[in-house]
Amino acid sequence: MNDDTEIYRVLGRLESKVDSLLIENRRFESILNESSKRINRLEHDRTRVYGAAAVLGVIGSAVIWVISKIVAM
Repeated sequence: MNDDTEIYRVLGRLESKVDSLLIENRRFESILNESSKRINRLEHDRTRVYGAAAVLGVIGSAVIWVISKIVAM
């Protein structure tokens, strides 16, 4: 009888630990998903900034080229 009680007590502790692990796993999955969304948004924004910088560089070069042609006349 005493052995059965001990087994049930140990099984109860194991079940509690497994439940805790499952809860932590869900929490980590949630954090991972949120981090993934944030990283994707940052990558997208960085791409837009690089594109804008490239366009501004081309426009700036064109303006300087036009000014240099006007001044050379």
